Amino acid sequence: MESIPTDLEILEEIYDRYYDEFRKYAKKEPDRIARIRVPIEVEKIAVACGVGEDMIFGRIFYHFNKKYSYKDQKGEVTTFFTTEKFEGLSVNFPLVASVLADKYAEKKKMDTYIGLAATSVGISVLALLVAFFI
Repeated sequence: MESIPTDLEILEEIYDRYYDEFRKYAKKEPDRIARIRVPIEVEKIAVACGVGEDMIFGRIFYHFNKKYSYKDQKGEVTTFFTTEKFEGLSVNFPLVASVLADKYAEKKKMDTYIGLAATSVGISVLALLVAFFI
């Protein structure tokens, strides 16, 4: 069975691969419809993540879009991922960056909890050893 990439790995790949594309948007002669929408190549992301193209497309279109798209106070929907007639598949790049930042914060928090738990176990084992051998 092939390894399934995490949301964090997919988002990192999209961010790293398309950050420069997002930054180089030209206001005078734009090369895409909107600055925040950055066209992506699902095939390249899939190869980098080591899975099939359908897996990445499905994760982005069905999972990420449902989980990270939102409706504002006026009822307007901001989507994570969209298909445009002229640009093909694209992501809302600032939303990708925001979700990625949240994922990093979650990971840091989890790493902290694991570190604290491991330290607690170590102190407990040390206390048991001291209690039995002293």
